[in-house]
Amino acid sequence: MRQGASAGVPRGLERVAQAELHHRRDAHLAQRLARALVAEQGPRLGLPGALPEVIPGFEDRLAVVPHPVPDQTLAALRAAAERRGGVERSFVPTHKQGGTVAYEDLHRFAPEIIAFYQSDYLRRLVSAVVGAPVLPTPLHDQSSCSLLVYEKPKDHIGWHYDHNFYNGRHFTVLLPLVNRDATGDGLAAAELWARLTEGERRVPTPANCLVVFEGAKILHKATRLGEGELRILLSMTFATDPSATLAKGIARRFKDVAFYGVRALWT
Repeated sequence: MRQGASAGVPRGLERVAQAELHHRRDAHLAQRLARALVAEQGPRLGLPGALPEVIPGFEDRLAVVPHPVPDQTLAALRAAAERRGGVERSFVPTHKQGGTVAYEDLHRFAPEIIAFYQSDYLRRLVSAVVGAPVLPTPLHDQSSCSLLVYEKPKDHIGWHYDHNFYNGRHFTVLLPLVNRDATGDGLAAAELWARLTEGERRVPTPANCLVVFEGAKILHKATRLGEGELRILLSMTFATDPSATLAKGIARRFKDVAFYGVRALWT
């Protein structure tokens, strides 16, 4: 047995556990850095102080807030997204095909996006929609804040749940930044669908609408992209209690492999 390894624990799994524990120890430093980023980038985003006058109900565990941010804010977020560097493509036969930019990468080239995710305005808005105080999920969760990039024909994802690896309720928040067809005048063929109590429902996702839903409870999918189309969504997660057991943290890392590759086990 390798010196220092726990008896009966595979070497790879032990390494994943060590990575999870390392990031937990650095959590307070990461939060301070995030607050500094908000202080630096926040004023450039032009976020409003007041929430929208009309807050939709959340009875179906899904709500859409039209035009949640000013045009200036959307333009800044879109420009940051279009600077995207390495889009990690993933393909699971019969289930998903598409690109993702992880939280870690957004820190490097799109600080405006991180500042928006960590902003007091967004936290208050999501809390108002779901009817409970929420917080952003940890910085070492690559899915906490990421870009979903549908840019090649047939990019899609089939019916699925967003698994909850936290101790509190977990919410998925989508802000479409780009949604255009091949002509540039209409929306892409790719659509968000959710399966609710009353049946399947198409959820419109034009740019600058905020979709909030409890992904662990709502089955959902995105249909296939057409030729020459582009759809970029800012995907974010919030939780009423973003703490997690070590076992849940390790399970989350293995889930992230499907989107971000094996580096999700260690980073």
